[in-house]
Amino acid sequence: MLRYLESGSGTPVVLIHGNFACKEWWREVLQDPPEGARLLAPDLPGFGESPAPEDFVPSIPTYAQALRDFLREKGIDDAILVGHSLGGAVAMEAAGPTTLGLVLLNSAPPSGLQTPEAYYPILESYRHNLEGLAQALAAMAPTRRPPWFLELVERAQRMHPAHFQGNARALAAWRLEQPYRGPVLVVYGALDPLVTRVMAEATAAFFSRGRLLVLEGVGHSANLENPGMLKDVLETFLKEVQGEVQGGG
Repeated sequence: MLRYLESGSGTPVVLIHGNFACKEWWREVLQDPPEGARLLAPDLPGFGESPAPEDFVPSIPTYAQALRDFLREKGIDDAILVGHSLGGAVAMEAAGPTTLGLVLLNSAPPSGLQTPEAYYPILESYRHNLEGLAQALAAMAPTRRPPWFLELVERAQRMHPAHFQGNARALAAWRLEQPYRGPVLVVYGALDPLVTRVMAEATAAFFSRGRLLVLEGVGHSANLENPGMLKDVLETFLKEVQGEVQGGG
């Protein structure tokens, strides 16, 4: 079973972290949950405190199945899935008919995300280069990092050995085959050095009910950089979804 953090009460809202991350990336969001939301933040297999077999091979479908299993174990049939970066791909892949909505935060696009081959040795080097990993993760939160940022870096370095290159290869190989048909909010931090605005626009356009929200003044990781702003975004989306459910839409 996946290890997780939980806070709040109401509609289940599942917070799915990205690569080199874990449930702790949502700590400040969990400390002040949106009104009416039961937040659950799991560690995907091989991240944080969730184990993975020694021969684990990362893939987006594998992560999505682990997430579906987690929700079933928790007795949750319908939830809003919030995916950050790689977690956005996992959310898209895991979404089903009972999913209430998707929030994709600086997410990999549904066409996958390519990493230049020359960069893979650098990813692998982060297994032993804490300073280099810290610099790379700091670039993903350019405007603000929490006081426990070094803890996040250390947790990242302890993830499954297959993850350092394997997650980038998983994103490069992945394509979303069956688009979710419910409401999709693509949230894009305008200062993101990794995911481009063109990618975010393409992600929103991919879904029949997708729309784009651009957040000025934040980069790749609003969950670290401005959790209060992200809380407001989630609260507004949750009210929209709840209104739709109550209206029978």
